[in-house]
Amino acid sequence: MADPRTPPSVADHNLEQGVRHEIETCSPFESLDRLTVAPSKPKIPLSPDELRARRRRNAKRRVVAYGSILALIYAFWIWQPYEIDLVPHMPVPNPPVDPDTKHLFSPGAKVLVVTAHPDDSAFYIGGFLTKLGRSGAEIHQIICTDGDKGYYWIFADPAENRVIRRNEALEELHTWGGKDILFLGRSDGRLRADDSLVRKIRQRIDEVRPEYVICFDGDYPPRISHQDHRRSGEAAEEAVKGAPSVRWLMKFSTHAPNWICDISDLWDAEEALLKIHRSQFHGERLEMITNTVQNFAVDDGERIGVTYGEGFRCVRLR
Repeated sequence: MADPRTPPSVADHNLEQGVRHEIETCSPFESLDRLTVAPSKPKIPLSPDELRARRRRNAKRRVVAYGSILALIYAFWIWQPYEIDLVPHMPVPNPPVDPDTKHLFSPGAKVLVVTAHPDDSAFYIGGFLTKLGRSGAEIHQIICTDGDKGYYWIFADPAENRVIRRNEALEELHTWGGKDILFLGRSDGRLRADDSLVRKIRQRIDEVRPEYVICFDGDYPPRISHQDHRRSGEAAEEAVKGAPSVRWLMKFSTHAPNWICDISDLWDAEEALLKIHRSQFHGERLEMITNTVQNFAVDDGERIGVTYGEGFRCVRLR
């Protein structure tokens, strides 16, 4: 073992100097150039048949990928319950009418309200129904579905929702002075205006003999609306055909109103009705829904120069 106290020799000094010079002057990339790289294998060109086979495989993969995306979009469109009218149309002509309001808001009037869900009456015509109830009119209601959100079965308990929402509907009915509700219990989000639904509504019409039937506008709905709203309106309109007692068909949630009910002094009552549906509207959502309904009421009110209104498209039948 060398003695560390022994001075380095001249050869050792020269070797150290050479290594230091090599480190200081050599580029780090030069060392890569000195590495021996194994030559890559030459690529063998594909034959025309192999190229065609590869193109076919790639084309199939694209078809499967794009087809899967389109299938998912279509499935979502079928599953969700809303419908969209890209180009809404208007009835021509559509002059203002008076649905014999002197009789409508009187103790002798008989009214049947047909809605799709338990909260529809509060959302769309709460002020009108409050005014109608205070006038002493006899008001009956049909609710086609229980609003149980059965189509959201992963996220909701339909049986529990059904009980809660029926109770909320009954509380609302008693608040604005209705007489009774007929719950039809159809599938929420999947309502169809089939013969069975039309027959049920017609049977109720024959029982209570209303002069006015109030329903959704299935002909001129808002551009984006729930399909259950449209189907319930279509079924009600079909059911009133030939009914001897019905003088007026009054359709709400319409973009073509020809009569506006002034509810300027009933806004507090409208807000109270929305709060009854606690399972649907609470916290920030209640505030958002209340603002939405208020905006609708302002828009309808502007049509006749009042603060708040609720619009209807009224059709005289008798």
